Amino acid sequence: MEQMAIQSGVSTSMELVSDYILVRKPALPRWWDPVSRPHVAVIIEDPASGRVQRYYLSQGGQLAPDGRTPLEVTDIDALPDGTLLEVRFNAMKANLFRLEMMDCVPCWRWVGRCRGLPGFDSDGIDWTRLMDGIELYQLNGFVAN
Repeated sequence: MEQMAIQSGVSTSMELVSDYILVRKPALPRWWDPVSRPHVAVIIEDPASGRVQRYYLSQGGQLAPDGRTPLEVTDIDALPDGTLLEVRFNAMKANLFRLEMMDCVPCWRWVGRCRGLPGFDSDGIDWTRLMDGIELYQLNGFVAN
């Protein structure tokens, strides 16, 4: 699925991950960078407007002795089953994960990715376009696998 960013002319590629990968913990950015602006956020679709809302679970921490700033992320395993998690590393790479409980152990299913985001000033990814390809009950965790 392709989407053109009018302001920059950069093609944004959003795609479902066809080979679903289940991991214990998704790869998360470790360091805050004011240029790349990495983040971890919960994705919730507003039923009234259909727009995606992001609730950030990460923030830049205190400056480390080596001059870098760690990215502090809350405990993502404490989130409810079915939660959608956006992990953005930089302006070019983001992944979408869904929390699933497997034998009472929280695991994350990689369900989407986005490459070539339009730019630093945009909100980035229109996950609703990507989510159109996934059945709603899967996204919101209404049916356990």
